[in-house]
Amino acid sequence: MDHLRSAARDLADARWIGYRDERDGRVRPNELICFRQTFDWEELPEEALLHITADYRYTVWINGIWIGQGPVRGWPQRLFYDTYDVTATLRKGHNAIAVLLNALNLATFQYIPSGNPGLMARLIGDTAQGELEVVTDASWRCIAHPSLQDNTPRISTQQAFVEHFDARLEPPDWKLADWPDSTDVAGGLRWAQALEAGVPLLLAPRDIPHLTGEEMYPIRICDRSVVRLPMPAWSIDLGNLLLPDVRDANPHAVRGMLATTVMLDRPMRIRFHFQDRTSGLYTRLSVNGAALQPIDDSGSHWSGLFHYDAELCWGENLLLFWFDGVAHEFTFQAAMEVVDASGDAVVMAPGLHGTNVLAPALPGTAEGRFAFFGRFGPDETELFEKLKRVVSWDAWRAVADGRFAVIPRSSEHTDNVFLRMRHSVTAESSVSATPDHHCCSGNGDYTAISAPPAGEAVQLILEFEKMTAGLIEIEIFGQDGAVVDFYGFEAYRGEQPVHMDSMHNTMRYICKQGWQTYRSLTQRSFRYLTVQLSGFQGHLKLRFIRCLLRTYPSPSVGQFRCNDERLNRIFEMSRWTARLCSDDVFVDCPTYEQAFWVGDAYVMSRATSSLFGSKPLIERCLLLATHSLSRSPIVESQVPSGWENILSTWSLLWALACTDHARRSIFGEFAKRIYPSLRKQALYLHEHLTDEATGLIRSPYWNLLDWAAIDAPSPAIVTHVNAWYAECCRQTGQLATRLGLDCDAETFTRIAETITEGINAHLWDASRQAFADCLYDSGALSGTASEQTQLICFINDIAWPHRRSALLRYVRGEVTDTVRSATPFMRFFKLQALEKAGLTDEMLQEIRVVWGHMTDADSTTCWEDMPGRWAPGYPTRSYCHGWSIAPAYFLPHSIVGIGEINLHTQSVEISPRPGDLRWADGRVMTAKGEIAVRFEAADQEFRASIRLPEGISGWLKLPMEACRVGAILVNGQPAVDARVQNGFWLVPVPGGQTTTIRATAAEGY
Repeated sequence: MDHLRSAARDLADARWIGYRDERDGRVRPNELICFRQTFDWEELPEEALLHITADYRYTVWINGIWIGQGPVRGWPQRLFYDTYDVTATLRKGHNAIAVLLNALNLATFQYIPSGNPGLMARLIGDTAQGELEVVTDASWRCIAHPSLQDNTPRISTQQAFVEHFDARLEPPDWKLADWPDSTDVAGGLRWAQALEAGVPLLLAPRDIPHLTGEEMYPIRICDRSVVRLPMPAWSIDLGNLLLPDVRDANPHAVRGMLATTVMLDRPMRIRFHFQDRTSGLYTRLSVNGAALQPIDDSGSHWSGLFHYDAELCWGENLLLFWFDGVAHEFTFQAAMEVVDASGDAVVMAPGLHGTNVLAPALPGTAEGRFAFFGRFGPDETELFEKLKRVVSWDAWRAVADGRFAVIPRSSEHTDNVFLRMRHSVTAESSVSATPDHHCCSGNGDYTAISAPPAGEAVQLILEFEKMTAGLIEIEIFGQDGAVVDFYGFEAYRGEQPVHMDSMHNTMRYICKQGWQTYRSLTQRSFRYLTVQLSGFQGHLKLRFIRCLLRTYPSPSVGQFRCNDERLNRIFEMSRWTARLCSDDVFVDCPTYEQAFWVGDAYVMSRATSSLFGSKPLIERCLLLATHSLSRSPIVESQVPSGWENILSTWSLLWALACTDHARRSIFGEFAKRIYPSLRKQALYLHEHLTDEATGLIRSPYWNLLDWAAIDAPSPAIVTHVNAWYAECCRQTGQLATRLGLDCDAETFTRIAETITEGINAHLWDASRQAFADCLYDSGALSGTASEQTQLICFINDIAWPHRRSALLRYVRGEVTDTVRSATPFMRFFKLQALEKAGLTDEMLQEIRVVWGHMTDADSTTCWEDMPGRWAPGYPTRSYCHGWSIAPAYFLPHSIVGIGEINLHTQSVEISPRPGDLRWADGRVMTAKGEIAVRFEAADQEFRASIRLPEGISGWLKLPMEACRVGAILVNGQPAVDARVQNGFWLVPVPGGQTTTIRATAAEGY
């Protein structure tokens, strides 16, 4: 069979099919629909291929065998389709193909709705008699999946929805051929015909390999306990009410109010817990007309935890929750607990744990428990304020004058698993699990779990050897209605989990009777997995819980080892982080956002290119970003995303990642494809954002470089933005020269020179002997000359020659009375500066201190931040972040000294920088093959072993001054054609073989 992919051929005759939701008529942002088709093939094909795509996501089975998930993310005007070899799954005679479609009707940071959810597939087989095929059309049957709840909370601002699966409701064997799809299922739903709809604008074959699927088992149960369940949380998605016509992921100004009442038979003090006042709804509260003041729980921690202590009286209490501000995400979620006068939690009577002591209700209204008043006009501030002060439900209803809506109970979330697990507390009951680790072994044994008392749950915390990312799988002998809740987190601090507040890294599975297995649908990342079991009698048997690791295929080509075990651990930590952040794009973090922030590609593409040879993934990411130019003047900060946002530095780092990759890939086809977008962005900045007085770029965008107090407001003339832009123009000009576009090359070279001169003329602060962070609209220089600004100017050769020594003070870290580099991301550029300055010992020290702090904390992945930015107890947000993998690049390239291949000479320079290391070896992938180097350094001798690819020659630059070298042997023979350049010996190294070189010191040295 011809394997050249084209949609016209692969999906020929297939139709785009969708569904008609005929349930209760409400708008569902998250829908899960089963599709199936049966077919009879009396002859088995020699090869059978399944081509399939969907909007938003599909999971596909053939004859009950899991085939895969997809498609890879893309823009709504250009969907990708996948191809699978499914020959082994087919059987002679009756077969079935089953597809679960996940349709989203709102945007995330990975997805933009097309307005046409559905799927398209074609199964084709080659036989001696010709081709057999099955295609999607109106003959397929579909039904809303009754087991998967469609009214669950969002995972986070950036992601879609939490997964809740009730195995009792799943149509038995619906993935198999013999299931009668005319049968009624739970809730009176019936299978119906699929609807044929319009085809997406453009379909393209998947541009990267399929992700991996390795089974990762926990290494142990690190904690067992019984916990008391909290009162059920109040949790509602208010997006459709606050912004009924909005489906994007942009921040929006909203104003609205929820009202409910609570009837009590005695006074109580209730603590209402809230979170995410930073990007979510900042919820304010009044009780019986009195506004309460929020009490901060998290300092400056990113999640913005806070609570209210409310004194509720006997009888009816009116609770008003209001929102008035800008938010990215619009979930109202409150966790409650009863507290005493000192603020300590009150232990409820046995049997009341987890029950709804606080029962919200609207007197005289049966259809819902909460009333919503929103969409206040600009002149209705007085009405908004008046509603806050109302003291009773009847009075509030009168003031609202019929303009409120009762929220149906079906629109409330079925449960909020994160708040349920986050606010569970250890009970006095004994641990109800056998003291073994059988569920961690995967050998068929099981861990028996005894039922806890009513209102309590058994909690197990599973530890994995290192951070993982993928799909959770479970095998359990369950009872009807037994609840298994999952909550993954990334780290402990001391003996306490570092909770992932504002991030619902959770899942719920409700058991049916007997042995059962389940593979989750949602990609998650964690190091520790909390499993909470409740709602059963007798015993459950837990055979295994594991993670199916799903990343971009990442063979361990790139290597680094040396005599310093600390550096070895740091390299392995960085390499593993690079792998976990290589999904269908480079994700910033596999847990929190799973978004492709385009500036991160500057670091990720450099590292993964040499670690894994990830050329298809690199090119996919960089090209995917270009499609944002159809709606924004320069490349957007994260793509494809429902948040239309430009971050100037990220746009420019994307451009540099493109020119870097074009050079590494020997200026091939990628260079031709990417150049028009580089040109468009660079010219836009020049033509539309140039300040006439200075000739510099005045950026109206977000100018982040580091999570630090750099002075980079919009729309000032920001120094680091201009420094990056100058380098972008230089590199784009060089690329234009390679492509034979001499006129463009001259234009961009001239712009780079103008920007460089302008920075020196207008942004140099003579009093500080450094570049100011920015130039204000007033014409005044910023009072801040941050380390970050000096580093960026240094690595991009901005300073006039007589000023470069002044910048070296910042490179060495001698200037301490200014803003210092904060994140590991910024330390990438600091390492670049140290490398450029030849400061090897300082580079090694920087790596040992910054990344060594992470390994000392038993981390297996690189952190997003360093201690100091957030509140005490929270050294970082994400414990696994792709922008932080600098050591994976610098250790093999800068310390072992493996350079880039020179296009013209087809050669590479090997320049080891031992520093204080006695030996090191490294291996990297290049466009021409693997390069491996090992060196041993002693006082009187230097040895190296080098293997270069066939057709590539090289030079070893000895790390000893030429005058100190007495003799050089190559493969045991005196060196031939070695020469001295700039005071150091260069020894020729042939390709296609291993070459050993030994240099000894001259007498007297």
